[in-house]
Amino acid sequence: MFVAILILLVLPFTDTSKIKGSSYRPLYTIAFWIFALNFLVLMWLGSCHVEAPFVIAGQIATAYYFSHFLIILPFFGIVENVLTSIGIYWNASFQYHNNTISKFN
Repeated sequence: MFVAILILLVLPFTDTSKIKGSSYRPLYTIAFWIFALNFLVLMWLGSCHVEAPFVIAGQIATAYYFSHFLIILPFFGIVENVLTSIGIYWNASFQYHNNTISKFN
């Protein structure tokens, strides 16, 4: 239980994205809402009896809880950094191409 709270201290180190706001990060926004749903599932499972299907579902939901901070968040940060770099490069080359064509018209 203590590790579930302690994992939040690792969050500044695992967020590898250059963009810090989640409004401009569509992959992270989807992952956040899945994480929020997982949190609700964990709350519901915590109120259930300790029986076979609830224990297994709790273990799966707990594994996702920790993998969200240790695997998913850094992976999406790297992917979004690469996609942002590609988009900036493509946009710059497209503007350069349009400027050179407009000089000859």
